[in-house]
Amino acid sequence: MKKIIFTIILIFITITTVINFINNVDAQTAPRFLTTWRSQNYAPSWYQGKVLATKGSWVYVSFDLIENGRIVDLSKNKVRWYVNDKLKRNEDDGLGIKNFYFGVDNYANDDINVRIVIVDYAEEQIGETIIIPLANPETVIGAPYSNRQLPNGTNIFNIYPFFFNVEDLNKLSFDWTVNGRPAESASGSADMLKLNIDNLAPSGFGINIQATIKNLADEMEFASNQIKLNVK
Repeated sequence: MKKIIFTIILIFITITTVINFINNVDAQTAPRFLTTWRSQNYAPSWYQGKVLATKGSWVYVSFDLIENGRIVDLSKNKVRWYVNDKLKRNEDDGLGIKNFYFGVDNYANDDINVRIVIVDYAEEQIGETIIIPLANPETVIGAPYSNRQLPNGTNIFNIYPFFFNVEDLNKLSFDWTVNGRPAESASGSADMLKLNIDNLAPSGFGINIQATIKNLADEMEFASNQIKLNVK
């Protein structure tokens, strides 16, 4: 009986070893795409997330093909690039094209599908599709006040633009309103508001702050946000 159990265990181990070996061989030999993309839109320097693309922005996509842990030389291969199933680049522009630069004409509710096809790799066709999400520009108001309670005296607010189609803040305009009335930005800092709360302001008095950011080169690109706070 013990010999039978030992034999069964040995057979199981052998089969498992063979399966793992086959899987490892496949993993080592199967080519895979290593793709990356970035947009040229603006985001604050402290932002660590992906800078999303918007309508009108430019997106750069590139890839490498990895096989057996090494980057494959595609200099003699035909590579075709599609955006939303429309052919954009192919071998007419040269062989081994591993990067692509294109402008976005979609709106934020339409993600972009970029498909890369190598038509003649090892006598077969292989490909990869990546989805590039689109967003609308955003305005974020920084209000570091616990429970949205404003103390008396001077209070500082910052606004941060996200995903605008600009390279720096100089291409943007910033507008503030407090309780529906225009408010001036801090001197020399259009993206900052200094709000003074009078000592006579009653506790619980509501303060509604709204900020709007506009692209100076494109009047259709703007974003607003507002926050409601109360005097302590």
